[in-house]
Amino acid sequence: MTSTPNKIVKTISIIHFALLVGPLLAGAFFYANTEVNANGATNDIFIYIFPLIALAGIFASKVIYRLFLNPLKQKEHLRDKLAGLQSASLIQYALIEGPAFLNIIWFSQTGNLLYLTIGGVLLIYLFILRPNKAKIENDLELKGEHKRQFNQGNKPL
Repeated sequence: MTSTPNKIVKTISIIHFALLVGPLLAGAFFYANTEVNANGATNDIFIYIFPLIALAGIFASKVIYRLFLNPLKQKEHLRDKLAGLQSASLIQYALIEGPAFLNIIWFSQTGNLLYLTIGGVLLIYLFILRPNKAKIENDLELKGEHKRQFNQGNKPL
């Protein structure tokens, strides 16, 4: 099976969508089926740990994405650049989805809306990271022949 730029962008988009929808549906389900704890547990140590995990996920996703992306810019073939970008994107999305799921599941255990809110903010951030051709072109700093190949979406690489 030959790969084209459009197929690769579509694959990355499907992966992104799947990683976004899972926690979103879980959050909606748990919100509908969990009794909200109005007073909140102020002596709960996780009230400090889970927001830090969320921040660490955001930070790690940005750093690791850039670490994966930098060597790709020197690759000779567009196919190699796009394959590496797909891997980098998957890791970036997973590093956001994991803490989001963790916070959403902990909301289902405690009923504390702070955890659901943190999970929701992470999902909004994940939504903002959605892939598109312009973002991919910019992230890989495509120029010249690579940019021309990338913009010929259905032509095999």
